[in-house]
Amino acid sequence: MASWGVVAMVDEPAPLVAAFVGHHLGLGAAEVHVCLDRPNPAARDLLAGVPGAVLHADGADGWRYRDFGRRPETMNARQKYHASRILAETRLDWILHCDCDEYLQPSGDAIGTLLDRVPHKAAWVQVPVAERVEIRGQPLADIFGGAFRLPWERFAAEGGQVYDALTRQLLQNGVCGHTMGKAFVRAGRGLFIGVHHGLTQYSAARRSPDMVKGGGMRLLHFDGLTRLHFALKMLRYGLADRPDNPAAHSRARWTQIRAMGEDAGTEDCLLALYRAAKTISEKQAQALSDRKLLRGWAPGIGPRAASLLPRPPDLSAAAFDRALIAREGAMFDLIRARTGFDPQALAAK
Repeated sequence: MASWGVVAMVDEPAPLVAAFVGHHLGLGAAEVHVCLDRPNPAARDLLAGVPGAVLHADGADGWRYRDFGRRPETMNARQKYHASRILAETRLDWILHCDCDEYLQPSGDAIGTLLDRVPHKAAWVQVPVAERVEIRGQPLADIFGGAFRLPWERFAAEGGQVYDALTRQLLQNGVCGHTMGKAFVRAGRGLFIGVHHGLTQYSAARRSPDMVKGGGMRLLHFDGLTRLHFALKMLRYGLADRPDNPAAHSRARWTQIRAMGEDAGTEDCLLALYRAAKTISEKQAQALSDRKLLRGWAPGIGPRAASLLPRPPDLSAAAFDRALIAREGAMFDLIRARTGFDPQALAAK
């Protein structure tokens, strides 16, 4: 059976980092490489002694890969650096690059078995996304609850059959975040890993054509584990003078960012925006199900992680938001000074 691992650059609260590692190890990953963009002592404590959990301090390799010699300035550039370096150094057969809010979901067979079925000519698998959405009136057991929307190819023409005008402005192809998926790349083929794709050239970011889609896997994208987490993501992106923001956003993402920034000091407006972008009614859930665009997967992330971690984290929304506020205090202070946003207004209780 094919061996595989995961690499992610992370800057998230420790409970999320631990759950990410535990989930993928539980699915059969031989190694999960966590490249810490900032120090995270709490994550190190939760993952200490866990076989297969490999934590890398920012710059621990001296940025020597490809003679780079310095810390890449942008978040996306550092992601490409870390993912490509781990791919070049691994003894495993495959490496998946994804973010800490993205969780692999196989179709039924073991991941290694699915990778064994990938044609030998294919150098990478483009794993498609499914994005978490909350169904109103259905409580979430933890930060990983909810259903999962699939990208909707005919959203521009048919989205009005399910969503109102405001929500349609906030969605791209029926989801809030990206629709490109992430790359599961075969080692030993001389490729590099970009944010979303297998690459034949590092600097030019030229995509390898030797790709298959799906491979019997999905990537569950949470794009904000709580209301507060989503708000922080949008408000941080809205800081125009922050050089570490992603290089580009979709039109729908920019609409989310601007709407959140304009109403950051008004709790009711923030809740209405979250409701429109990240939740659906039972009627909408049925309409999406009828179109085969909604899945009720129960990925079992929390229990799977708990079975492997010596000190399982509290994955309730309230505990996560407390950890988020503690870790991002300076950022919240900056955002409050500029927009009037109070994180306690959205924090789960």
